[in-house]
Amino acid sequence: MKIFKKVIGAVAVLSLVLTGASLTSISAQAASKCKSPILIGAAMAQTGFMSPFDGPAVVTAQIQVNKINAAGGVLGCQLQFKAVDTGTDPDKAAQIATTFIGQGAKLLLVTCDADLNYKSALVANTAGVLVIAPCVGSTAMGPNNGLKLGFSMGSAVPGEAAIMAEYAAAHLGKTATLFKDMSLAYTTSQCDAFATRFKSLGGRIVSTQEFNQTQAGHLAAPVDAQVAAAKKDGSKVIALCSYPGGGAEALASIRKAGLDTAVISGFGMDGAFWLGAVPNLSNFYVVTYASVFGDDPNPGVNTLMASYKKATGQNAATGGFITGAASIDAFVAAAKRANSFDGVKLASSLESFRRIPTVAGPTSFSATLHVNVTRPMAVIQVTKGVHRFLVYQSAKRPVL
Repeated sequence: MKIFKKVIGAVAVLSLVLTGASLTSISAQAASKCKSPILIGAAMAQTGFMSPFDGPAVVTAQIQVNKINAAGGVLGCQLQFKAVDTGTDPDKAAQIATTFIGQGAKLLLVTCDADLNYKSALVANTAGVLVIAPCVGSTAMGPNNGLKLGFSMGSAVPGEAAIMAEYAAAHLGKTATLFKDMSLAYTTSQCDAFATRFKSLGGRIVSTQEFNQTQAGHLAAPVDAQVAAAKKDGSKVIALCSYPGGGAEALASIRKAGLDTAVISGFGMDGAFWLGAVPNLSNFYVVTYASVFGDDPNPGVNTLMASYKKATGQNAATGGFITGAASIDAFVAAAKRANSFDGVKLASSLESFRRIPTVAGPTSFSATLHVNVTRPMAVIQVTKGVHRFLVYQSAKRPVL
């Protein structure tokens, strides 16, 4: 998909530009009680299919580091931010993480998918360094996956999928067909959680249509049979658990078959960068972090978007941009509470968070859950290719 590739390229260029000296000049100018700045390393994707999700978070993390340094730093120390492109390659990410740890990083930011970031997160966790994934939507980012020092500033699938199901049952209909992308744990668990919550609300899952996509971000095989089955179902709503480009290609196949059923999806299908695959898309709903279309009611989101646009010359591709800044703020708040940059102490401090306000929403963690499941998320509707913010909604009953 040409549009998808263009956005990936744009995110890569912008992120690489913003990792340069222009964003570290404040650090060099400000006085510090530390012998050297506190290093934050980002092993995240600035190219590849994860770049529309990782890239905006990287940019706002850089913006927030500058803001904090200008205000005097943290515990008498300045922060230094470095980002290296993983290319959406888990092995390369692990190598980058190893380099950052060797350089003395006190925080490692990793890719916004728990499957793809596990190797790099494990490098930091093993070394006793705090690791945060700005927008991972999986509870695997934490102790139940061996990552005691691993956290996500994202809103996890148990809440996201519950919001999808609750909105669908209330506004779209009580019968659903699942379009389930089997390529990531995020997408499979999203459809599973949607089904659980939808059925608890009196809804019925008519069928589950499975498909796969390649790591390059394309359908592994045509989905004509799955679309035909969905058309036969006659469901009131299709839950599309996927991400571009294969998710966009699957949606294009649904619409080309004349199936105009309401489709609802999650953060994986946020943004307009993939709409070239489905021209004049309508009757599509997405649950995500925030609106990047200028109509978000949260002033903090709009202020950060203005800073993003000033730094990059364009709007963020997805609402996940807010989680980069929120990740830095969480690190700073944890360091102040712990009076330390030690990874174990920082993790303990984060576990004490109870509805701490951030631009990503009220943030809470516990000793067993290192990701948020009760935050409000934005529900956005697409009509004739135009996105419109509808409401911020919290899950009434997260599917844990």
